[in-house]
Amino acid sequence: MREKRTFAERTRVFLSDKTLRKYFLVYEGSVTEAIYFEVVDSMRDIIGISPLIKLIPVIRSYSEDGWSNPKKILNRVIENLEESRTNQISYETLLNRIMDYFYEQKIITSSRVQARSVWNTMCRICRETCLKALDSYVDDIEESCSLILKTLQEEYELVHVISDISNIIKEGGFTYAEGFDKICLIIDRDRESFLSSSKNDQYKYVVDKCEEMGFKLYVTNPCFEFWLLLHFDKVFELDRDKLLENPKVTAKRRYVEQELRRICPGYQKTSYKAEELVMDIDRAVDNEKKFCEDVVNLEKSIGSNVGKLIMEMRAQGV
Repeated sequence: MREKRTFAERTRVFLSDKTLRKYFLVYEGSVTEAIYFEVVDSMRDIIGISPLIKLIPVIRSYSEDGWSNPKKILNRVIENLEESRTNQISYETLLNRIMDYFYEQKIITSSRVQARSVWNTMCRICRETCLKALDSYVDDIEESCSLILKTLQEEYELVHVISDISNIIKEGGFTYAEGFDKICLIIDRDRESFLSSSKNDQYKYVVDKCEEMGFKLYVTNPCFEFWLLLHFDKVFELDRDKLLENPKVTAKRRYVEQELRRICPGYQKTSYKAEELVMDIDRAVDNEKKFCEDVVNLEKSIGSNVGKLIMEMRAQGV
């Protein structure tokens, strides 16, 4: 996991010496939520988000691509925060930061085959040259980077790899100030993502761990698209049992998404007119109150508490 530090780039001038509070937004999904909150940030002045808040989305690194299990995502965030606190990183984190750098500098383009090959080569270097497993800590970042990049340049003829990449790697951690900034985990109550049994209740684990760590947990049951439906009063016309169950209605689509596409023409998970939705964010906040908002009860009840996040971000400037 890493900060997307170029999120909704804006220049702000403050007439006070107040410090910006960072809200780190950790999404279970990789696209739909990101689209929405990027627009929330770009329209913050219109919808009343405090100028004393900086929204920072936390995005997946290479080996985390495709993750959807909230417990797994939460644990990785905790691991990365601990690495930033102790200035120690694992070899997996090191390799992920190298891959992030390669993508940002377009050293690796969109070729998944090339990316997988580079990743596998770096893993092999760790095992055979560094003699380290991916979950072990890096002893010397500069030396490890040198070994890895030397082999990559020989095998792949990669260009534009700067000599001081180790310094960039060292600065790639979270800029989170514990006790001041906020970690916001935004997830679905997706029964396919959460495992639940008498011995392995992942929902309870996530709720309890977030409380223990001082993180904010925002849940939408059954999925984030229900929060989007709350922007329309037509949500009250829908079958609540079906909303909660969210059964498949086509081979690739479930009930909630199908109804959102009907009510919001043109909606797609990866592309939709979020600006039009955010303009009605007050309606969504009000409509949410007519469903469940309690994070514990959201395990089994239809609803959301994302509206509470919006209201908190508004209140910070009061």
